[in-house]
Order: sequence, then C-alpha cells, then structure tokens
Amino acid sequence: MLKHKLLLVFPFIVGFLLSSCSPKASLPTALATLPQPTLPSTPLPGEPTWTPSPQPINPTPTVNVAEPNPVQITELAHVQVQRELVVAVKFQNILPDALLRDVNYEVLALDDVGNRIAQEAGVIPFLIPQQTMGLVRSFQLQAGVQAETVEVRFSAGTQDPDLKLKSPFEVINPAFFVDLNGAVMTGWLQNRDKQTYTEVEVNAIGYNAKGEIVGGGSILSEFVPEEDRIGVSIPVTVSEAPVLVEIYPWISSYTASLEGGSWWKNIKVEDWDFIISEDGHVSGGAILTNVTDQVLTGTYYIITIADAHDRVCAVSRGFIHMLLPGETLNFSPGILYPPTTAQAAKVDMIIVPGEFGEYPLAYNPLSITRSTLLLEEQEAPIVRTQVLNNLNASLSGTLVTVVLKNELGRIVGGGQALTGPILAGSTLEVDVPVEFLGNPENLTIAASVTLPTGVVIGE
Repeated sequence: MLKHKLLLVFPFIVGFLLSSCSPKASLPTALATLPQPTLPSTPLPGEPTWTPSPQPINPTPTVNVAEPNPVQITELAHVQVQRELVVAVKFQNILPDALLRDVNYEVLALDDVGNRIAQEAGVIPFLIPQQTMGLVRSFQLQAGVQAETVEVRFSAGTQDPDLKLKSPFEVINPAFFVDLNGAVMTGWLQNRDKQTYTEVEVNAIGYNAKGEIVGGGSILSEFVPEEDRIGVSIPVTVSEAPVLVEIYPWISSYTASLEGGSWWKNIKVEDWDFIISEDGHVSGGAILTNVTDQVLTGTYYIITIADAHDRVCAVSRGFIHMLLPGETLNFSPGILYPPTTAQAAKVDMIIVPGEFGEYPLAYNPLSITRSTLLLEEQEAPIVRTQVLNNLNASLSGTLVTVVLKNELGRIVGGGQALTGPILAGSTLEVDVPVEFLGNPENLTIAASVTLPTGVVIGE
C-alpha cells in the first residue's frame, strides 16, 4: 500500500535562526566541527582544466617513509567515454581504533606526456576506523584530450580516538538501468539515525564480471530523512554494462543535521496517488495544504519509483516554490518516465515542508479560469487551461499543475507545464500533457497555477 511521509527541509545550511514557529536546526556532536565551504583554489567539481606547458606541473607530496598513510587506496581506475572521464577510487581508514577527521583528497588526470588535464580537491569530514569508502569524480575533457593516467592523493587529517561515530546509512538493492536516455545506478538509501541529514554525498561504482571497475558517478542527496529511506538515482558513465553495483553514501562537507519535531505537520497531504500506464509511464499527484498562517517557501518533494523486486527504477525530486497561508495546491510532478528496461510496480512519495519565509507578493495573482481535457486521435492527451494574471505587472513564467480524479474521487493521473511570460492583466492558454487510467468521460480536473522558482516580476 502506498504511504506518504512528511519532513522539514533544512534551510540550506546558512546558519540563521528560524522563527519561533519553525524547527530549530542543530548539529550533533559528531558534526559540530564540519568545515565551512570555502572558495576553492582548484576547479569546481567536473570542471576541466588545461595546462599548456609541455612540462608536468604536479608537485610531488612529501614521502611518508616512517609510517604508512592511515588512508590507503584499495582500488583505483578511470574510464573515458569520448570526452567524459570518470575516476573511481576505493579507500580505507586502516586505523583500528581512531576516526579520521577532515581527510583531504586530490584527484589528478594526466595525458600521455604528464600534463594535467583535469583536477579536483575536496574534504571528507569523517572516516570511521577501518571503514572502506568509494569516491567517484567526473570530468568533461576538452575535445581530443585523452587521459593516460590518474593520481589520487589523500592527506589523513586529524586522528580522533575518542569520537565514537557510526555511519547511519545503509544501501538496499543497488541496481543498474540503461536505455536510450542514459545509464543510472540506483538504490534505496536508509538512514538509521534519529536525525535528518542534508547534502549527503552518494557515490556509485560499477564492476564487470571480471571484477574490473567499468564506471560510476556521484550526486548530492538534498536530504535523507530520519529513520526512513529514500530512492537515489545516480547518472553514470560506463564503458560496459556492470554486473555489480556498489553505492557509498557519506557525510559531505556541506552536510548538516535536523532534529525531529511537530513542524512536519505544516503541510497536510489531503490525498495522493500515482498510476502506472501501459507504457510504463507514471503520473498522478497530491492535494497539499499549508495549514500554517505563514508563507512556506522551498517545499521539497521526492518521488521514488520501484519495480516488483523493490529495486529503485527512477527518482523525481524538486521544489514547490511557494505555498501561501491556508493555500491548497493540486500538485503533480508531471509525467515520469522510468527507464524502458525497468518495469515500474510501485511509487513512494515524501513531501518536505519548506521554511517560513517572506515573499514579495502577499497573494497569488494567478488563477485558472478554464480547463478542458482534449483527446485528439493519434495525439497524446492534454488538459487545455486558461491562466489569468490579476497582477498589474508581467510575470516571466507560471507553473500549471493538473490532477485528474475518477468518479470515485481517486487520483488517476496528472501532469504539469512550465509556461513562458504572461502580461499584466491578461490571459494565457496553456496545454498540459497528462496521462491517466480509466474512462475520460468520468474524470474530474483539479488544476492549480503557481509562481515557479526563479520567476521575475515586472520585467
């Protein structure tokens, strides 16, 4: 049976205090010393660099002749598919009784004459004693550039034998899917802790039947809810289809934690459901109400599609820009397309109420004045809506969401459409692609129009 879950999204780790009605974020002891992000002196993740000098410019680290580095590399490989370079490394804290803090790493890719063609540096906040982790970094190289070798360097950071920290994360059912749209490695990410973690790094590595690394990828998961699980889907680059997938989640330099509380009730899910079409597409939505007397901004959703074997097929996630006090939204993420090699069987949804905030508009000037289901032969079904802008200023765009219900009141379809500009005091006709199950003559249309993220007012 489908179920829904509500959590509060952490206000992006900016350290300011929320109002007294909002939950108060706090760092557990283990996370209290996380380094703050600094402007990197090296390229951003995935950003290629080029050194035109014919001589290598890679300073050699100090040789550790006295004792081994506590961080030991256990596997290292790189895969290049056209211009996309993937470096995958597995490493271990070999200390039996000391946690390592602030482990610095540097990834270098070199061409056949030793010139640096890609580079990234970063920090791993914690390495648990004898823990093996995976790190994957992707680079888009310049045309014609080929990586010959890669180097990965670790500096051990600080040994802390007193801090007894266990990883709260577990990965369930890692899998690989590929179709014409690309390749992904997926899994369920379980959090056993009583705190929600934000910006968790998730690295995926694939192996062939010979045990060779054939590619991988990484993402930041915006949040992992307390004592719950979410689906993760990592876009990957592979040289061949892997037969084994390993996924390594870990606390990143940007991770913060969020204590539980009654604030997750700030949004009420009045109803929700999703359907799976004969083509394997997923559509549907939810009826959401802001039950507070304040504006909620940045509400987050994550929708996980799984097959009959509980393998994650696809994940859809995003933000609901604004919900006014008492406002009810007919929400739909749009039509979702799992890989054609997967067979969707069930859907899970999490709604994460946003933070209390302010917004330039104290009301929603947009409304739906008409909505009609159109079924043209040989054409995909659409709901044609008319959007009215009652603001005395133009808007750079709108977001129209549609939920379809059958004669029993059950949600049996939905869709969404992002529009272009709408002038002050004018209307705009918007066609929303939808999919549904059941007799179209018995469907009821519930449509909403909202201001999308990044909307510009009056230009």
